[in-house]
Amino acid sequence: MAKHRTGHLFKRGQTFYVRWAVDGRVFSKALYDSAGSPITNRREAEDAKVKLLAPFVVADQATALESIAAKLGGRRTELARLDDELHPPLTIGAAWADYVKTANRPDSGESTLRQYRFQFQSFVDWMGERHPEARTMREVTKEVAEEYASHLTTNRLSANTYNKHLNLLSLVFRVLKGKARMVENPWLDMQRKRLTTHSRRELTFDELKTVCTSADGELKTLLALGVYSGLRLGDCATLRWGEVDLVRNIIRRVPNKTARRNPKPVIVPIHRVLREMLVATPREARAEYVLPETAAAYLRRVHLVTDMVQAHFRKCGITLLKPGTGKKGKRAVLEIGFHSLRHTFVSLCRESGAPLAVVESIVGHSNPAMTRHYTHVGELAASQAVAALPTLIGDGTPATAAKPGSPEKPLREVLAIAVSMTADDWAAKRDEIVRLLTAPEVPVEPPAATVDLE
Repeated sequence: MAKHRTGHLFKRGQTFYVRWAVDGRVFSKALYDSAGSPITNRREAEDAKVKLLAPFVVADQATALESIAAKLGGRRTELARLDDELHPPLTIGAAWADYVKTANRPDSGESTLRQYRFQFQSFVDWMGERHPEARTMREVTKEVAEEYASHLTTNRLSANTYNKHLNLLSLVFRVLKGKARMVENPWLDMQRKRLTTHSRRELTFDELKTVCTSADGELKTLLALGVYSGLRLGDCATLRWGEVDLVRNIIRRVPNKTARRNPKPVIVPIHRVLREMLVATPREARAEYVLPETAAAYLRRVHLVTDMVQAHFRKCGITLLKPGTGKKGKRAVLEIGFHSLRHTFVSLCRESGAPLAVVESIVGHSNPAMTRHYTHVGELAASQAVAALPTLIGDGTPATAAKPGSPEKPLREVLAIAVSMTADDWAAKRDEIVRLLTAPEVPVEPPAATVDLE
């Protein structure tokens, strides 16, 4: 090493000396052994020199290492800058398009992606207003994420909506983490809110009567579908003619909500009132959708149809919000909506004596025990359940109970036997059902609606 770092030996007379330099200043010192005698042996002088200058050598090495580290840091910064120029980090504005294209994202449906896009665009707009200097995803820090969460809270979003926003942002940032060149996901560890469930209430018979009879056009058919099928709004609004079997008198539909994870269709018998409305459409006019205008509006923006339905309910004098909400700074809680028709369908079926297993299967609930029961009941029980629903569009007369000796009585007996059927006694009960349905004294019941064979 250089003399100014380790020093060098020289001799005066019989004694060895060491000379070294620090910051341009030169120092000299005679070398002595442990007994205090001058060192006259060169090997001993070398050892003494190393011990004497050790602190200075360590200091020089630390300085050298600091210099190397500084150079490496500068080089690393320069390399990072060049890498950014060659491969620019993903911007917030371009993130959604990249998310949709990537194969690493969950396989979400179209309606779910529309909702995701709306939520992500809300974040993009907020970033543009509050942090215009932060253009890339990796510039979204935990502090920025917490600030946006506070913004959502001040907008009085429900806990469910708040959580959905954060979950969506966490998902997008996780999927695009590599391309965005992020070190951490700022949304990952953020606390979600505790959910409080607010279910829709069912409509009374008088409310149903008013709502259904005062509607016209596609809205009237839409409401009839909700009341007499129990299908959700999206399924009613986008129902296709290919899913309506007027010969067998059933609707066969895979619900939107479960289509991706469980593409099993629900079989819904068509009530006589609903059938009259469906067959009113000429065969040549039955294109893709049963309600073409409603379907187009729903596929363009769900709230167009939701708002239309809610406006009609308000026009009929129905209060949509839960009492005590939506006033004096309290968040509005919707109590009445199209989904209320689904609740009403279930209630009317149960009030008409339909077994719970049948109702669950018609509306598409996935309780395995209910599904096993419905396998034995089949379409007969389902048809009876729907046929027993009251007439809300027309004369409005509720369905009456079957009189003793009427054609409905043996069918109810058949229904009771079918529901109680098990794997051990199915053969005997099958024979009993056949006996009831083929006995000479039992009149044959006409179908609930005329079969259209044209």
